[in-house]
Amino acid sequence: MAEETATATKINFSGDQVTKAAKLLETQGYVTKLEFPEMKDYEWTKQFEQAVDKTFQDSKDDPYLYYERFDFVGGDIDSIIFNMDIIKSRELALEKLADVLHEKTK
Repeated sequence: MAEETATATKINFSGDQVTKAAKLLETQGYVTKLEFPEMKDYEWTKQFEQAVDKTFQDSKDDPYLYYERFDFVGGDIDSIIFNMDIIKSRELALEKLADVLHEKTK
């Protein structure tokens, strides 16, 4: 069995994107594809969360950021990056994402 050796291409994010996300994560506690349409892409979102988290690590504020993908009724899969200091659990993040995207979880 061959090992997978391909690595994802590094994506560069603008300072404006990272700053906007950081501010939203500190205030509303989350970001979704509504704020960043690029979050429809799994790899973009994963790297974006890492870039925003790095910004916080380099500052006095360092919230616990978490990235999650959720399945909804009908097969839609969407992502959320959330601040666990504000949205305390995965379940609450699922509820928030369903609410803002008008999706059903059951």
